[in-house]
Amino acid sequence: MKRILLADDDKNVNRSVDILLTLDGYETMSVYNGEEALQKLLQQKFDLLITDLIMPQLDGIELITRVRKFNNDLPIMVLSGQLNAKLIKLLKKKRIFHVLPKPINPVHFRKMIQKVFR
Repeated sequence: MKRILLADDDKNVNRSVDILLTLDGYETMSVYNGEEALQKLLQQKFDLLITDLIMPQLDGIELITRVRKFNNDLPIMVLSGQLNAKLIKLLKKKRIFHVLPKPINPVHFRKMIQKVFR
């Protein structure tokens, strides 16, 4: 079973994403800030990180930067309400190719998850 770490300070987003992923047979763990996500990733193995960009303690960009220092192969998906062309370009430089805007469209989200695990 694939394990997915969800990092978003919005508990409603975490709950919605968790429900979608659980229904599709994934094991999930939710955290509510970037620092907490980083600690979980250092302690446990996950097959995917799904993160917001704007979070307390450690934002998504810094989280991704730190994760890439010790795990360059971990697939990372970004969900954000703050996407723009400049930000998407920055994410691609950090090897983030799975980006979805908020609010999440369940159909597009599920397709993106399937794409990640192909």
